[in-house]
Amino acid sequence: MTQKIPVTIVSGFLGAGKTTLINKVLKEKHGEHIAVVINEFGEIGVDHQFVLDVEEEIYQMDNGCLCCTLRTDIADMLKSILMVKEQNGIRVDRVLFETTGLADPAPIAQTFINVPFLNEHFILDAVLTVVDAKNFLYQTAHQPEPAKQVGFADKIFMSKHSLVDETIYAKVINEVRSINAFAEIQDLDARPV
Repeated sequence: MTQKIPVTIVSGFLGAGKTTLINKVLKEKHGEHIAVVINEFGEIGVDHQFVLDVEEEIYQMDNGCLCCTLRTDIADMLKSILMVKEQNGIRVDRVLFETTGLADPAPIAQTFINVPFLNEHFILDAVLTVVDAKNFLYQTAHQPEPAKQVGFADKIFMSKHSLVDETIYAKVINEVRSINAFAEIQDLDARPV
């Protein structure tokens, strides 16, 4: 049996900094070839060498990573990544899956358990959530998704720390901890990711 490819879900409310986190991961010197599945191209600045499959919009980036836009369901997209990997001999060591800002990561994670094909070829290794320190308290008061995203996270990255004073930042951290007492919290500006 071949080794399962780890999948990391990257969640966070609209404008929290998911794309910034993905960019940081892609720029790290980790030696991994990463396939990135995103719902819409943001500021990743995909510098692709060529389009591998126009219908699925899978691009190979200069650093060997793949970048995809999600038009189909998760299983179909990951099948496409495997197909491109096998047909083109491309190395894929990991998949980063960026959710939309309004997504609840729980059903996405459940897909990896309930779809036999995914369970056979992929393993969900982590859920990373980006929290916007400037807007989180307002967002959680008006929308359920930010709390769901924080509650499901294995690791939380705080963004926009420099845009709030330390009193507000402490309140945000306390709110995050009240939702998820176990996730590791790291400032998005800290190195390494």
